[in-house]
Amino acid sequence: MKKVTWWQHPMYLAEYLGGRLFMSAAQSLPLPAAVKFGEWCGRQAISLSRRSFRTAVDNLLQAFPEMTPPEAEALATRVYEHFGRATVEVAFADRLLRRSTLSDHLVVRNEHYLRDVLAAGKGAIVVSAHLGPWEMFGILAHHRGIPLTSVYRPPKNPYLNRFLQRYRSEHGQVFIPKYGAARELLRLLRRGGYIALLVDQHAKDEGLWLPFFGRPASTTSAPAFLAFKTGVPILTGYARRLPGLYRFEVFCDEPMFVRPTGDRRADLRNATIEINRRLESYVRQFPDQWLWMHRRWRSPPPGVLEQGKVEA
Repeated sequence: MKKVTWWQHPMYLAEYLGGRLFMSAAQSLPLPAAVKFGEWCGRQAISLSRRSFRTAVDNLLQAFPEMTPPEAEALATRVYEHFGRATVEVAFADRLLRRSTLSDHLVVRNEHYLRDVLAAGKGAIVVSAHLGPWEMFGILAHHRGIPLTSVYRPPKNPYLNRFLQRYRSEHGQVFIPKYGAARELLRLLRRGGYIALLVDQHAKDEGLWLPFFGRPASTTSAPAFLAFKTGVPILTGYARRLPGLYRFEVFCDEPMFVRPTGDRRADLRNATIEINRRLESYVRQFPDQWLWMHRRWRSPPPGVLEQGKVEA
């Protein structure tokens, strides 16, 4: 992480203290009131991030051509409410999500896929998106005794980064920085470990330009590459909020395997296309719980277009 300059220091400190104040205020309230408070804060965030809100609306209109602009704005507002509420729900995890109470709040669909992967004892790559309260994956793994290592992109704010790392480590989660993580991930998988990746964001120049909601999007091939090198399964799925108060579902899809055919490039490409297809199907089911304000779709570099590497 880059060194914080003198003028960034007060800005980052204020951001960190504001976040801690939000968490403390939410935790001081009864759960129903805290949830409403989180949703209200999400709505207020729109006025502070109009550009990101417009990005969310534009993304929705592109992804759902049948949607009108007012409908897209209403859905984008619900997205902001969701993330405000999700932050509150994570803040209440210590109080509500314990081994003895987990089944009261968390339902696992297709758990037999997870059990089969664990029984095989060869490790796995858990792949998901910034959909729903995705932190529930780590909480579930912790309470089930699964040593899950997650890859993350450290936030620019060092105060926030230290707080998040401390919070996650207290909940049995191990996180390693995204950049330069490949060697460590391969080592873990070859020892039968379990890793988690969120792969729904723009992958810059190193990504494969593959379809996502009918438009080419730079997509990381890291899960396919790791599975190709180690032979472990890819377990895709999602966490989402269920109707009611503090109820969630974790869904496990059928495990994927990357079988070498002699054409490594095609193998990685085909597996990554399937991952994108699955993630898109999850987002389509619960569009109000995905990170639409992220600039997922960008213009491919001219060289990529000329070489025919974009697949629509």
